[in-house]
Amino acid sequence: MSEIETSDQNTNNQSEELINNQNKEETKSKDNSKLKYLLFALFSILIIICLLVCTYIYYKNSESEENSDQKTPNKRTKEKNEKEPKLEDTKIIKYETPFILTSTLDYLLYPYHSDIIKNMDDYEFIRDCLGKISLKMVFNSNINGDYALDVHTRVNYHHILAIIETENGNRFGGYTSDNFSPQTLGLTSTNIELLKQDHSAFLFNLDQKKYYNIKKKDITRALDCDEYFTFCFGEGDLLLRNEFMTNGGTSNFPDCYGDENTKKLELTNGEENFTVKSFEIYHVLFFAEFGDENNRMGVHKNYVK
Repeated sequence: MSEIETSDQNTNNQSEELINNQNKEETKSKDNSKLKYLLFALFSILIIICLLVCTYIYYKNSESEENSDQKTPNKRTKEKNEKEPKLEDTKIIKYETPFILTSTLDYLLYPYHSDIIKNMDDYEFIRDCLGKISLKMVFNSNINGDYALDVHTRVNYHHILAIIETENGNRFGGYTSDNFSPQTLGLTSTNIELLKQDHSAFLFNLDQKKYYNIKKKDITRALDCDEYFTFCFGEGDLLLRNEFMTNGGTSNFPDCYGDENTKKLELTNGEENFTVKSFEIYHVLFFAEFGDENNRMGVHKNYVK
């Protein structure tokens, strides 16, 4: 009997040891799993904090620039527009944020933030036209509507990029270092019209990845800022009417933009009158590196002297 009891006791001890070992392994596995989840959570929080800090710096800088614009309202006249602008008079947009950080943010946010910029090739084409920039969307027709007055009052600062997508799927637009606002807003007895000159203005076809500079002889007619247009590049090269989702736009391109090799309506892929599907405006933020005075002054490679 004693031998049998001893054998049973040994068996029980072995079972207990096996159970204890299993419990230890389970506890260790759970601890390892908890550690992995904790490290993953900490890493995720760190990434989110970095993105939030970069985004805060990015928009804080752009807001301070917009506030400075509002303190010095635009008082252009036709007589001033006739004068040759000096390079140092061009609006300075300089940001302390490292370009690599804001560039990374843009890649994360666009084109998903945009209804028109479809892929990185589109975004790189815009960068190729303007240089080291970042884009901040300031108007989206699907959110902000289609009234010209809303565009003029909402987008009241310099260096803007406008992009249109038509119902036929064609994408094109234009850039100006000025803005689309006429000198005077509000009800008047006569139709207000104001031509603005802009050495930096150009039009582009986003599908064909082609851009068209302002003709040197037409620099003083770069923009036709009638308050009843949403905008007009040249004297009809690209015109977007008021309530454009209903009234659409038109083009007589090339008139003031392009060169002798530019084909008729090449800008709009053959559409003379078009129906708008989406319309977006971006504030262009230029980044300057040490010694890079052109980019510091917002002067890109398409600047026409």
